[in-house]
Amino acid sequence: MVAAVLSSIISSFFPHFSINYISIFVGLIIGLVSFLNGRIPPFHTEIFMYIVAPLIYFEGQSTRINLIGKRLRQILETAVLSVIVGTVFAGFSVSLLGIPLALAFLMGALSTPTDTTATESILLDTENEY
Repeated sequence: MVAAVLSSIISSFFPHFSINYISIFVGLIIGLVSFLNGRIPPFHTEIFMYIVAPLIYFEGQSTRINLIGKRLRQILETAVLSVIVGTVFAGFSVSLLGIPLALAFLMGALSTPTDTTATESILLDTENEY
């Protein structure tokens, strides 16, 4: 919760950056501090499936379709670029641990956020239109 609040505070100083990128950066920093690694609770998939996934679904339902049409090129560029950059970065980083490069790229591609980033891209751009 502290990381989420910290990400929100940082994003207020950098309004042109998506809060998702800032949250990922804060998470990376927390992950690099070995003292904090033991303090982070384990991830439970049940929580995601019952709480977070419906929130993402309802957020997508509330987005106006014409706004998606106006920003389709930007959404696709953001989603594709984040997948490519995330896959390459994670793939080469994980391969340094001795995992084969093909498997490392697969792990990177599976862990790359696309939907949240694309949604945030719509929301950031449409706030200026109102």
